[in-house]
Amino acid sequence: MDKITAIEAQKRRGNRRSIYVNGEFVAGVDQEVVLDLGLKVGQQVDGEKLAEVLRAEEFRKAREAALTLLDYRARTRKELERRLIQKGYSEDVVAQVIAQLEKIDLVNDERFAADWVASRVTGRPMGRSRMNWELRRKGIAPESVEEALQQVDEEREFEMALELAERKLGGTRPSDPDAKRRLASFLQRRGFYWEIVSRVLDRVSEPEEEE
Repeated sequence: MDKITAIEAQKRRGNRRSIYVNGEFVAGVDQEVVLDLGLKVGQQVDGEKLAEVLRAEEFRKAREAALTLLDYRARTRKELERRLIQKGYSEDVVAQVIAQLEKIDLVNDERFAADWVASRVTGRPMGRSRMNWELRRKGIAPESVEEALQQVDEEREFEMALELAERKLGGTRPSDPDAKRRLASFLQRRGFYWEIVSRVLDRVSEPEEEE
């Protein structure tokens, strides 16, 4: 059986270790992998053990990549999975990384959905239809989407649509059918149902009260 003949610190990266088997370099891994797997000089290894070492290193790298992505912004399970696979990590390692991050609550689709809806209500208004589509596209389960959307009742959605309409109109009022159609189309693209759009059109079309 083959044997580890040296584990040497790399000159340019002190946390990295070069592993030699039978006098030949076989892998460069983080010191964390060496410690976790209990690797030591003189230890006998076979192909299966070396595969375990390489997998452990891939897992560590994938986890670090995931943490970097999460440090930039919160992500859903599906978003994180897609980005890690794009970076070249195997599907089984990615699944293992995400499962670990979910276990320590760094990835939580339910919380993501609730926070995402809250941010749209206060910062970038859009209708429930658009929110539903956006969250499902991000990989959120339908039941979690519905739960998150409970924050937005019909009156709140109307208020958001009215705010957008008034901002779009810039203080004017739609004076002809074409202007109303353009406003209705704008609001529907932002995900508001026709019932809400109709109420908004009625409101912004009301004549101004004379002082």
